[in-house]
Formats: sequence, structure tokens, C-alpha cells
Amino acid sequence: MKFHHIGFLTKNIKKTLKDFLPLKYKSISRIINDKKFRVKILFIKNGNNTIELVNPYKTNFGLNKLIKKENYSYHFAYVTKSFERDMKRLRKKFKLIVNPTPAIAFKGKKVCFLKMKNNFIIELIQS
Repeated sequence: MKFHHIGFLTKNIKKTLKDFLPLKYKSISRIINDKKFRVKILFIKNGNNTIELVNPYKTNFGLNKLIKKENYSYHFAYVTKSFERDMKRLRKKFKLIVNPTPAIAFKGKKVCFLKMKNNFIIELIQS
């Protein structure tokens, strides 16, 4: 597995992007409206560091429960060539919270989400 990005939960993508501009982050995608996952997302990058700004729809109760009052980092994402094998291995230690699903942000490649015991989330992205 190779580290891909940090997911940053926000109530306002454009305002949060402005917060990251002094750190030389720039948009590397358009704002993606992912109806399946009920989020809007924007990828920003500074050198090798990629952050996914995630703004949940009002109907996305899981992420809205997490965000409550503040923006914050809530997941690490890894690209994997062995998606099924890595998911199976991680499920021995972590709880699968989103089954493998094609993601518009990754051109239809599968993603899944697992929750660690400390409630931090790991995203696997099929390479």
C-alpha cells in the first residue's frame, strides 16, 4: 500500500481552501459532487502532500456527526494494488464501515473505509 492523501472534513470547501493557500496548497481537481457518498470533495496539493477536502451533504448523518462544530482530519487514504487482500487483512483488526464501492473521484475505482478502534478512518483505493 502507498499513502495517497489525508481526508479533511469541512463545512465550507472554499473557505477551507483559503486557509490552506498560505501553505502553498493549490487545487488539483474541480469540486466533485459525489451523490453516492453524499459529499462534495476537492483535492489540493503542496509538493507530495495531498489533502482531500470533504464537505458532507446534510443527509450524510455519519460525517455530520463527526464534524459537529469544527473542521478536522479524519482519514488517511492508501492506494493498493492488492485491494481485496489488503481489505481482508485490515478487516481482522478494523471494522469495515463502507463496503467496496466505485468512486467518482477515482474514475470508478473501488474504495472502502475501515474504522480503527480509536475511531480514525482508513480509506483503501484500488489502483
